[in-house]
Parts: sequence; C-alpha cells; structure tokens
Amino acid sequence: MSNDIGDDELISLSKAAELFFRGEIKKSSLRTEARKGNLEIFRIANKDFVTRNAIRRMVERCKLPSPVSSTATPQNITAKEAARLRLAALKRNE
Repeated sequence: MSNDIGDDELISLSKAAELFFRGEIKKSSLRTEARKGNLEIFRIANKDFVTRNAIRRMVERCKLPSPVSSTATPQNITAKEAARLRLAALKRNE
C-alpha cells in the first residue's frame, strides 16, 4: 500500500503513522515532532497532512549520533573528546 503513495503526495497524520511506523507511533507523536521543528506538516481545511519526503527528512533529523566508544582511535576523535573519555575511564577505576 505504501508503494502506491508518491514522495510528495499528501497523507493524513494517522495514515502516515500507520504506514511508515506500523502503528508504533501515533499522529500525536508526529505533531510533537512538528512542534520540535523536525517534521513539516501541511494544514488544509483544518486537517494535517505530511508527505513521504517530509517523513524521510524527519527521520534523518531525529537520528542520534553514534556514541564515541573507548576504542576510538586518536585520529577519529577530538582532543576534547579524548580528554573526556580518559577522565571517565579514570573515574571508573577509582
């Protein structure tokens, strides 16, 4: 069903929650993301809609950065990150 929907076709929030998130989130969660500036919503006749592209952009904006692990090599992290990791390791060993 979701393959029938074009990238810029308007979809109601409840339908988008069901199609793209398999009902794991509700339309209220999509409204929350819109309030946070992560999701572009279209309001027509007092009804809210999104597009497949808008959902894709929201997912990208909500992506968390990968945590810096203690096995990171010095060339992969900044001096500040290295110092923070070293301090955390020292505190764990106290």
